[in-house]
Amino acid sequence: MNHLFKYAVLTWIALVCFAPLSQAQGPGKRAYLAAENLRKQNKCRDAVTQYDEAIKLEPNNYKYYFQRGKCEYKLGELEMAKESFKMTVDYKQNFTPAYSLLAKLYKNEKDYGNAIYYYEEAARYENNSGRKVQYKLLLVNLLLKENRIYDAKRHVEEAKSIDPNNPNILFYNGEIASMEEDWESARRAYEKALGSERLKSAPPSDKAKYYYGLGLALSKLGDASGAKKAWSKANFGPYKKLISQQMMKTNHVYFYQVAVSYYLNGEYDESEDYIAQALEIQRDFSSAFVLKGKIENKRGNVGRALDNYQQAISNEKNPANRAKMYQMMASLQLSNQDYNGALRSLSQAIKMDAASANRSSVLYLKAKSEYGIGQYDAAVRTLESLLRAGIDTKSKAKYNFLLGMAAKRSGNDTKAGEAFKGAMYGPFKPAAKVELDKLTGEG
Repeated sequence: MNHLFKYAVLTWIALVCFAPLSQAQGPGKRAYLAAENLRKQNKCRDAVTQYDEAIKLEPNNYKYYFQRGKCEYKLGELEMAKESFKMTVDYKQNFTPAYSLLAKLYKNEKDYGNAIYYYEEAARYENNSGRKVQYKLLLVNLLLKENRIYDAKRHVEEAKSIDPNNPNILFYNGEIASMEEDWESARRAYEKALGSERLKSAPPSDKAKYYYGLGLALSKLGDASGAKKAWSKANFGPYKKLISQQMMKTNHVYFYQVAVSYYLNGEYDESEDYIAQALEIQRDFSSAFVLKGKIENKRGNVGRALDNYQQAISNEKNPANRAKMYQMMASLQLSNQDYNGALRSLSQAIKMDAASANRSSVLYLKAKSEYGIGQYDAAVRTLESLLRAGIDTKSKAKYNFLLGMAAKRSGNDTKAGEAFKGAMYGPFKPAAKVELDKLTGEG
């Protein structure tokens, strides 16, 4: 259950349960009256002693047990209070206030099975229609906590037969429909409740649970604007957080972020499920297509990966972002030995963002693509341009090694030798030395 039943509905229970009982008439009368006076003075410990005396003199009088139980309840002696209330209904089976307090005690302990049993007994014996409905609704609330939808439906229908226009009954019709994901029925129930005469003069905070439920139903039905309108009237108490959570879940970015988490953990099927949900909300969400492309690449489906990157580019409005996507395509095409395709993608990246032409990542991809199609002189020029920028030692060695290979293949051994000398670092050093030895005739 997403909603707690209003505690205000228990006010009438307190009035019934804690109202003084009629005067006792039997042999325990004197002790009982003394106990009542002590209770009114908030001297519950002494009152219990007098109730015990009254019970000793008149052990079959349910009133004495019930009043003693209330004092024990107030003293925090809950197990003793339970026993007193159980003795009450042993002597007067239809005394609903005792059942109600037993149910409340068990509910507070989260013993919902016993709480449900005693609310059912209270509803069974209650003759007042208003109180019977309230017992039924308290029952429904607990039954839904226990996911006992069938039993909850039965009590809702019985309450509805007594008070068909009660907005709380309609509210639970909506809650049950929501649990069954019958969102159209849920919407109708919440709307009918909100149209009730009894809610027209109610403060906005009292209507919050109805508007929250309505907003959720509308959201599930795909009416995002209607959901937001309903939730704007439910922004009270615990519903603020619930609305925030639901608003986040109607946002395509939320589903994308979940998809990214799954992707990073290698759970590609789950990631794709959330990508699909993101795209249902925002059909032109370019980042979702990029992530789809990455997943296809991880699976070895390069063609599908490139298709998704292209789809992302066609949906992206920001030129700088499009440039980055073209660069991603170029990197993938290069790894797939589609050098001409990579050069075309890099050309598009530079067209989208002129500043990218001088970025080291772009220049290196360009040089490798030029090298791949045999344009060695072009690769040399690109790499020399790249090396003129301030770069770290490891990158410098990597660029120099490729420069050496390009210069060697273009027939410029001198330039190649200088480049291989500049590549004598880290993982490039062994191969650079071999190539340098070949050039000097020492290999």
